[in-house]
Amino acid sequence: MEFARRLQAAMVAKGWNQSDLAREASKFMPQGKAVHRDNVSVYVNMRALPGRERLEAMAKALGVEPTDLLPNSIRPAPKAAVPTREVKDLGGGRVWFRVNQEVSWPTAIKILQMLEEESRAH
Repeated sequence: MEFARRLQAAMVAKGWNQSDLAREASKFMPQGKAVHRDNVSVYVNMRALPGRERLEAMAKALGVEPTDLLPNSIRPAPKAAVPTREVKDLGGGRVWFRVNQEVSWPTAIKILQMLEEESRAH
């Protein structure tokens, strides 16, 4: 969770989304390898940690040291840099809604069910 917070905070500081980070980090990967948006999504959503090559490439792209992204017990990630909720108007009655907040399992399940219903309706 700490790595994901640090990575997200570094992206916010640059004004980047996951695709931006993937594109820029790929420039620092060895020939024939890349960082894909799906890789970044996995890291931001705390499903895995990157390997050495991807960690170093993302750190270079973000202008930080790899150790700045890695969790440790001495220096926690800046919590204020990552908004807990974000809403962007897309027009036409649609919005982009992002939630980055700790909730209980029952609440998470309700939210996921509502989002599933919404996606089926459109």
